[in-house]
Amino acid sequence: QPMAPVLYLQDKSSNFADGIEDDNWEEQAANRLTDAMQGLDERSQDIIRARWLDEDNKSTLQELADRYGVSAERVRQLEKNAMKKLRAAIEA
Repeated sequence: QPMAPVLYLQDKSSNFADGIEDDNWEEQAANRLTDAMQGLDERSQDIIRARWLDEDNKSTLQELADRYGVSAERVRQLEKNAMKKLRAAIEA
């Protein structure tokens, strides 16, 4: 018997429920990150976005140091503190 074309396209390795759960988890994680980011000051938000969230053009510590008129070491410290706050907020 001939099979419907849609059957050729189905992913046999996972089921529909798994896909829904994955999408739901990703959406929840994105929402937690957004909420956690709002708890940071504007400069820390910018540093996290520039270093971690901008896929196309990630900034270096030195580029951010030049932007904010501080040392690259200070940007690293700000980034570290912001990441610590984000982790705590997301895990809460």
